[in-house]
Amino acid sequence: MKTSLLLVLAIGLGFFTILADAFEIPSAVLTKHQFSCPEFTSSERSQYLTRESYLLPSYDGNDAHRSTLYLLGCEKYAYNSLQMAYIIDSLGYVSDVSIVEVSSDGTMSATTNLMGSGFDLDTLTLGTFQKGRGMGDCGSSAVYKFDLSLERFILVEARLKNACDGEESEWPIVYKK
Repeated sequence: MKTSLLLVLAIGLGFFTILADAFEIPSAVLTKHQFSCPEFTSSERSQYLTRESYLLPSYDGNDAHRSTLYLLGCEKYAYNSLQMAYIIDSLGYVSDVSIVEVSSDGTMSATTNLMGSGFDLDTLTLGTFQKGRGMGDCGSSAVYKFDLSLERFILVEARLKNACDGEESEWPIVYKK
């Protein structure tokens, strides 16, 4: 389990970030993203924001039905980053990626704000990671599996530690599928 937390940490720190000129973002995706994240195209900070795309497998094996996942940065902080994700289908329809967050009292809510996120195409998993403070003794992380038939991310595991107590232990699991 420690390995999965380290993977989420690595993803959250942006080790898998692809540079801006590595691909072109479709105008429908860019327009939608700029509305929520105007800093994305600013000349000062945009170079530090995540720009990733992944051609997803089709739900029926037909390459004509493949969608593309775009993971785009919104803001970058001292030790956290905010991204948003979009899926554009083979017809050009763009949808926001929503995920479930679990709070310490067990309640769940949906959000499109992905903190410290990264995607693994081989396993079709999306990881999120957010430190409560720099030393990493508190925060949250989650893993989501992409369901090809539903074209949605399903929560697999969520970890949360609210107490910033100086103990750098593995954060407790608050949800496991």
